[in-house]
Amino acid sequence: MSRQRGRPQAGVVLVTSLIMLVIMTLLVVSLVRSNVIELKIGGANQVAAQNLANAEAAVWAFMNAPNNRNRFYPGAPLIVNLSTEYNFSSATFAHLSNVTLAVTEISCTLYAGVGTGTGLDPKKAPTVVYFDLRLDSRDPLFFGRTVVHQGVRALLSPLSCP
Repeated sequence: MSRQRGRPQAGVVLVTSLIMLVIMTLLVVSLVRSNVIELKIGGANQVAAQNLANAEAAVWAFMNAPNNRNRFYPGAPLIVNLSTEYNFSSATFAHLSNVTLAVTEISCTLYAGVGTGTGLDPKKAPTVVYFDLRLDSRDPLFFGRTVVHQGVRALLSPLSCP
């Protein structure tokens, strides 16, 4: 019995494995790049959500500031400085330091809502005040910015309008 020897493969396996290695490397590089992009998008979304939450907290802080209750600002636009009402060095209110709040009082009228039973008697009817608020919230670490422009209505006690 004679054994036949096969022809030498002359490096076909080596060339094939190198081609597969290059293809796998390109695939891994493209996956890493897409993951980096997704991380950047996720980070930007997180910063935008935090800025929006800070802006909404500033609306709440403005409407509930002790000096603003039943004594709102009539007329012209103004920049509200919340640091006179809240301690920004406190962790509770530190986020408000990144928000600029511009407020315009639109109107202050009697509230004659359905079912209040007050009609338009100024001594009984609560007062309602309408504001136009523009909030600019910035993130000092990642330099994100969110601008919120909204209207707010607040019910006040009777005879609160000047």
